[in-house]
Amino acid sequence: MKRAIFVIAFFCVLIFAGCERERNEKIEYERRIWVNPDVECCGVKDPLNNLEWISQTPHFGDYKTASYSYSNHILLFNNDTTQENFIVFSIKENRSHLMFYVIIYDCNGNVLDGGTYKYQNENSENIFSENMNLSPAEPCFICDEFFKTHTLTDTIAYFIVEPKK
Repeated sequence: MKRAIFVIAFFCVLIFAGCERERNEKIEYERRIWVNPDVECCGVKDPLNNLEWISQTPHFGDYKTASYSYSNHILLFNNDTTQENFIVFSIKENRSHLMFYVIIYDCNGNVLDGGTYKYQNENSENIFSENMNLSPAEPCFICDEFFKTHTLTDTIAYFIVEPKK
């Protein structure tokens, strides 16, 4: 009987030790980067490489070190009336909760406005449904009007970080 208890206890320790090792393993992330060298905006071609202020913005280099799901789309918008260019960073982070950031820049790198939106429901099964419960953590005061009067023209670049499968 003692022998059976010892054998069962030994196998339980092995099983739990194996489970603990899996939980402590570091997750490896895959990083995808795409840059559109053909896009023209703010008077230059390939703005990612020719407008120095873009690479100096907050969140620009986060994809290099992020250890969580992350995406950053750098988008070109045009004013529907004046055709003036604007660069919009659309950032999605998925850490303990899902956060969306929107930052609107003019061609000189000045922030016109920006905001943070947090997904409120902890159950993220239908995370991209039309009924997403987003609430502004830091509201973007001009975003609604901006997106009504400006058109997405092109994608300048995107950076995506996600767990390796």
